[in-house]
Amino acid sequence: MIPTLQLSVPADRARAAALLDRLRLKPADVVLQQQQDVAAVMAILADVAKRGDDAIVDSARKFDDPAFTAEQIRVAPEEMKAAHGRIPAEQMSALKRSIAQVREYQQHILPQDPEPLKRPGVELGLRYTPLDSAGCYFPGGKAAYPSSLIMLSVPAQVAGVKRVVVCTPPSKYGKSDLVLAACHELKLTDVYRAGGAAAIAAMAFGTKTIPAVDKIVGPGNRYVQLAKRALAGVVGIDGFLGPSEILVLADDTANPAFIAADLIAQAEHDPGSCFLLTDSEKLAAAVTAEIEKQVAALSRIPALKKSLVNDSAILISESWDELLDWGNAFAAEHVNIQTKDDDAILAKLRHGGAIFVGPYSPVAAGDYIAGPSHCLPTNTTARFSSGISAIEFMKRGSVERYDREGLAADAQAIITLAHAEGLDGHAASVAVRL
Repeated sequence: MIPTLQLSVPADRARAAALLDRLRLKPADVVLQQQQDVAAVMAILADVAKRGDDAIVDSARKFDDPAFTAEQIRVAPEEMKAAHGRIPAEQMSALKRSIAQVREYQQHILPQDPEPLKRPGVELGLRYTPLDSAGCYFPGGKAAYPSSLIMLSVPAQVAGVKRVVVCTPPSKYGKSDLVLAACHELKLTDVYRAGGAAAIAAMAFGTKTIPAVDKIVGPGNRYVQLAKRALAGVVGIDGFLGPSEILVLADDTANPAFIAADLIAQAEHDPGSCFLLTDSEKLAAAVTAEIEKQVAALSRIPALKKSLVNDSAILISESWDELLDWGNAFAAEHVNIQTKDDDAILAKLRHGGAIFVGPYSPVAAGDYIAGPSHCLPTNTTARFSSGISAIEFMKRGSVERYDREGLAADAQAIITLAHAEGLDGHAASVAVRL
C-alpha cells in the first residue's frame, strides 16, 4: 500500500526527491499554479471587506449550512454553557486534563525578560509583552476539533492576550457540544461561527459582529492558508499550518506495529502524508504488513488508502547520514524516533515541528494531552517556522537607557556614522545633548 523506495537506486532517489518537491511550498506554485485558488480567496477577502456579516452569511450558506443567518454568527454564552452540561463526564474529564496540561506546559516555557546588558552609563534590555488581541481559527468541515481550540486558545491566554477571538465553521462539527463545551470550560466569550477564508478576512478587517484582531493563527485548508498569507501585514500570522504529516526514523529495534499505527493516525486526517525512513528492509516489510492489517479494522479506509498510496513512502538506505539528510529536508510537522540510540539521532535532526522520542511517545499524545500545541508548521516549513506556543502571542521589544556618561562614550561614533549616511539631523540630536 505504501511505496517503498531504495535510496541506493538513483531512480528511487529521484522519486523520493519528486515527493519532497511536491510537499515543499515554492514561489512558482504560490504565484502561478495556484492562481485560480488565489483569485477565489482574494474575491472572498474583498467581499468580506465590503459587505461584512452579509458576506459571512453567504459563505456559510454556500459551504456549511443553507439556513444560516447573521444572528447565528456569535455563539451565545448560554449555548456554550448548555453544551457543557450535556457532554459525558468522561469527555469532560479528558477536556479538563488536556486544558490543564497544555496550560502547565505553556506557563513553563513562557519567556522571561533577560537581565539587562550593562556598560558604563548604558543599560540595554529586552522585554516581552502580550498582544492586545488574537484570532484563533480551527477547521470543522470533517470532524469536531476541540483539541485544536485548546491548542490555540490556551497559549494565547497564558501569554496574557486581552481579547481572544475564536472562529470555526458553522458545520455540524463546529456546532458540536464538544466544541462548545470546551469554549465554556476555557471561559471564552468571543466565539463566532465563520469558516474558511471568510473567517480569516472577518478577523483581519472586522465586521459588525466579529471584531478585528492583531494576529491570526490556526490550521486549515489551502484557502485558509492563502487567506492568511494574503493578509500578512494587515495582521500578524503564524505560518503555513496545512495538511498533517508524520516522519518516522527507525531501525531494526523498532516495533513495526507501533510505527504502522502512528503512520495511519496521520493518514486518516485526509489528506495526510506519512514517511518512514529506515536502514532495515526487514522493518520496512513488517511495517507494510502491519499497515495492511491495521487499516482493514478501521473506518476511514478510502481516505487512508489515498493518503498512504499517493502522499507517503518508506525510504530505505544503509546510511543514517543519508537518512538524516532526507529527514532534515522533509522538515516534517511530526517526527517520531525509534532507534537503538534515539538521543544520537535527535542530536542530528535539525528540523521538525514536534519530535516524539521513543516507542512509547505516540504523536496522538501531542495531539491531545501532552502540553505542547499540536498546531505546527507543515509542507517542510519547519525549516524556518515553529509551532504555536505562548511565545507566538508575545512581542519582543528592546529597552535602551543611556545617561550622559554613556552617551558621551558613544557620541562620536554615532555622529560619524550619521554624517556618513547624510543624516545631519541624527548627528545633531546627539550633539545637542552634549
